[in-house]
Amino acid sequence: MSESTKSSPWVWISLGLIIGLFVAFIIFLDQNIVKNSRQESKALEGTGINTKPVFDFYTVLPERKIDIQEIPDDKPDVPNVSNRKKASSGRYIIQAGSFQRMQDADRRKAELAFLGLESAIKKATVKGADYFRVEMGPLNETQYSKIQKSLIANDMDFFAKSIP
Repeated sequence: MSESTKSSPWVWISLGLIIGLFVAFIIFLDQNIVKNSRQESKALEGTGINTKPVFDFYTVLPERKIDIQEIPDDKPDVPNVSNRKKASSGRYIIQAGSFQRMQDADRRKAELAFLGLESAIKKATVKGADYFRVEMGPLNETQYSKIQKSLIANDMDFFAKSIP
């Protein structure tokens, strides 16, 4: 073998010495940690401090009672009609768009026709400006559900309202 591939015995001796010192240092630290923890536990035992958690909320909670005064409300209760079955008769109108130009409304109506949906354009005047609304309906619940799924699948915005 050539001399460049041979390693000097001093390399191995110094490597063994470094590893041995590292192991000795780790053992030294471990013994110091154990020694310090024993001293702390003896100090806690001498002071009489209980290291176990104490749960006293079973006794404290019933003792803490707060009297809440009810303030009479002069306003009458307003029933929530959205939860009533009578409020929704099962008939809906879907508005698939509202446009200021008739050409835009015709374009939306054509898009709906390609989806197989029949719609109508209705003119509305809001604050002096004319709007052209693309509407479908009146629809029953099954028709409404089918059209809603189709519009959502094709990323079209719409507005639905229940009619009496």
